[in-house]
Parts: sequence; structure tokens; C-alpha cells
Amino acid sequence: MGESNYVIGTGWWCGSADGSGDRPLAKGDGIIRGVDFHRLWYAAIDHYTRPGKIFMVDSASPVSPPLNREDARIEYVRLDHNAGHSSVHTGRYAGWTRSVLLGIQYANLCQADYFVYVEQDALVFGEEIVETAISAMRRPYMFGHPGNTPQPLQQSFFLIRRDGYEPFLRRYAAVRSADSRVAPEKKFALASSPLLGVLPEFLFYTRSPTASPLSRLFGRYDLLPFGYGRVRPVQFADPRFYFQHGSGEEIRRYCDLSGFAPPGLRASAA
Repeated sequence: MGESNYVIGTGWWCGSADGSGDRPLAKGDGIIRGVDFHRLWYAAIDHYTRPGKIFMVDSASPVSPPLNREDARIEYVRLDHNAGHSSVHTGRYAGWTRSVLLGIQYANLCQADYFVYVEQDALVFGEEIVETAISAMRRPYMFGHPGNTPQPLQQSFFLIRRDGYEPFLRRYAAVRSADSRVAPEKKFALASSPLLGVLPEFLFYTRSPTASPLSRLFGRYDLLPFGYGRVRPVQFADPRFYFQHGSGEEIRRYCDLSGFAPPGLRASAA
């Protein structure tokens, strides 16, 4: 496969070093929100991907990530406050969204060929996983298959090609409703499409029964050639996959399969 210059972006929020004390409805094992999990996330990125830069946006977290200070690819930016989750947040954009928008702009200004987002609680597996996705892209945007989730797409691992950066940022900004009103997954589908603006925004409100089908219909994006994100079950025999909101058992299986994990995390996931 040909070489591509890409930036991997992610966000960071950690309420406590061991991942406890997070919001009560958080999904997956608590260890995915602790500092040891970041070490596993980074090991996977370092082993399975070849980014020019790793761009991390910290939403004023009380616990900082254990960054590899010897890796010159890592660029770390700390926002002045935590805007909150997309269901309840301050301002127009949730903290997650801010990390994405800032990351896309960073990749744009770096003139990177692709922006690749890998959420802080998502793990990737498989040689050339990013390159495999790139080779399957036919449009400027590639998101996760929605599977059995209620959204039109998944966004814990996605790619945007250079020619899609500015149109995406412009269209996302054109959706005037806050993330809590029109979910980021729906905004992503709309921001991929030149058809944005044909229908009124209220049709895409989070609680509207037409929101996801319409977003999927209007979207102009490819789907990742592998699973799984939040979709279950995860097929650990696949040559390439990614998953989010991992359970303790899933993380243990991933550690056994990949062969790398911080000792504290391995003990917690056992």
C-alpha cells in the first residue's frame, strides 16, 4: 500500500487515575477511563499505525494523560474548561466535538493527507489498519458502520481526506443547533453532504423518529471496511478491527491477542 501522511487525533478526559468517579451512565468497564488505559491506547497506535503526528485535546481534565515524552509526534493541547458530554454541555459544542474540530483544523494546517480520529476509549487492532481504510475510501469521509446502534454512523474511529476538511468544518458550523439538540453523529452525516440545508434542522433533532434515517439518507460518506465500535459482538479473530466501550473481558482478550498492556491494566481486566 502507498504511503500517506496522516494525523491521528483524539481527546482526553479523566476524572480520576483509576477511571472511577465518572458520569453515572458511562458505558464499558471503568478502566477505559483511567490512565493505564491510555498506555494501552498509545501502544496500539504506536504499533498498528504510522501517523506523522498524534494530536490530543485535553478538556481541562483533572488528571493528565501519561504521555510518552520521547515521542516527538505527540502534540498536546489543553482547553480552558470541560464543556461536557454531548447530552449535557455548555455552549454550542460538547467537549468531544471540540477535540474533533480542533483536530481537523490542525491536520488541515499541517497539510496532512488524512485526519484519522481514534477516540480515547477505543482500541485498534491489525497491521496497516489505517492504510486498509484509506485504500477503501471513495469519498472524502469514512465513518463506522452504525450496525445495531441507534445512530446513522459511528465516530470513535473515522477518516477525513484533505479535500474534505474545509467543507466538513463549514457544514458542521452551518448546523446551528447545539450538540444536545442535534447529536454529533447526525451532524457528521449532514456535514459530509452538499445537500445540507435542503431540509429544516428540526427534522434532525435527537428525539425525532426521522433523525437517523434522514441523516443516513442525506449523508455522503463511505463506511469502514471492518468493525466494530460499539457494535457487539466483537470478532477477535478478524485481521483488523476496532472497538469502543470495552468490557473487562473484552479488554483482557485484546491484551492477550495484541501481547501488550500495562501490568496494572492487565490485572484490572482479568
